Amino acid sequence: MENILLFIKDFELGSKVSSVCVDYGKNVEFCDENTSPDDFVEKSLLAVIDLEESVFYSVGLVSELKRHGIKIIGTMAEVKAKELKKLKSAGCDIVLPRSSIVKNIPKLLNELIS
Repeated sequence: MENILLFIKDFELGSKVSSVCVDYGKNVEFCDENTSPDDFVEKSLLAVIDLEESVFYSVGLVSELKRHGIKIIGTMAEVKAKELKKLKSAGCDIVLPRSSIVKNIPKLLNELIS
């Protein structure tokens, strides 16, 4: 079964995203700033990163995940063009506003990892 890595500290957001992923038959693994990229399960296909968390807002994290062949969805309160360009060039496949991430997860799972 494929794994979804969640770099989300906000309990409510993490619970909602996790619930949708589990409903679609995916394993979910919560990660934090101490998680080593070498610890990622081989079948990790997708990461959801809360870019509002300063510990996760890192081009280095995005680049490292991309180096492991993992698709990346970033989420932030308000998507700004300058930040979007930087994150896309680092490897984010898509960056969405926080307000729409939960309702778009099913479609993104199909598009990015099916």
